[in-house]
Amino acid sequence: MKNYEENYWAERAGKYNKTSWVKDASFIDSFLGMLPDKPFNSILEVGIGTGAIAEKVAENVGPLIGIDISKEMISNINHPNITAMIGDAHKLEFDNNTFDLIYMRNVIHYINNPNLALSEIYRCLKPDGYFLFSQVVPPDDSISEEYDWLVGRDIHYPTQEEIIQLFSKLSIVGQNNYILKKQSIIDWLNNTCNDESEREEILDRHRRTSKIYKSLVNFEETENDILVNIKHIIIIGNK
Repeated sequence: MKNYEENYWAERAGKYNKTSWVKDASFIDSFLGMLPDKPFNSILEVGIGTGAIAEKVAENVGPLIGIDISKEMISNINHPNITAMIGDAHKLEFDNNTFDLIYMRNVIHYINNPNLALSEIYRCLKPDGYFLFSQVVPPDDSISEEYDWLVGRDIHYPTQEEIIQLFSKLSIVGQNNYILKKQSIIDWLNNTCNDESEREEILDRHRRTSKIYKSLVNFEETENDILVNIKHIIIIGNK
């Protein structure tokens, strides 16, 4: 994780579940709907956060272990079939060939070395194990630099091409795009940003961004908000 991440997530933990996309039922169903119809006896979530996905997995797929860098985030988890612990995606504290299923949702842009994290995931997967992955991406790879500028915070949102490259050791067996429509920028900022000047800067950047971006995301500015479509890529790979 980036150096500021521990304090950043400590501040965000109390509001995280209020962000509209986190518990969006349709999005979660589309994500978990990519799983093959088979039992998974050993499951790991990398970047479990507050357990929004883990709760659904525990209820519908099976017990799981989840790791996260933030103790404040995982302090929100209270489920008998979820074992949450502090952990680092760059160095998974598990033996080789441990899990039937590993999954990650919207985490990779916070990881300093995505290739190392994917190597660790590959190492910990059993032969014929599955890795289920989702990530917000720019609406088109051609505006990657602009997309990063919009958000700021020293974050790079990987392009779809960069994500496909991360799966080089795995066989991609399913891929889909999911569009969260009319997402509120104000809602996102209210639940992720405590700095008023940063909030205003990000809003201003959205207003000043290119016509190409605005067209791709169906940009809509209302009296009190900015609404945009957010693109997520969902991929499932097999070892």
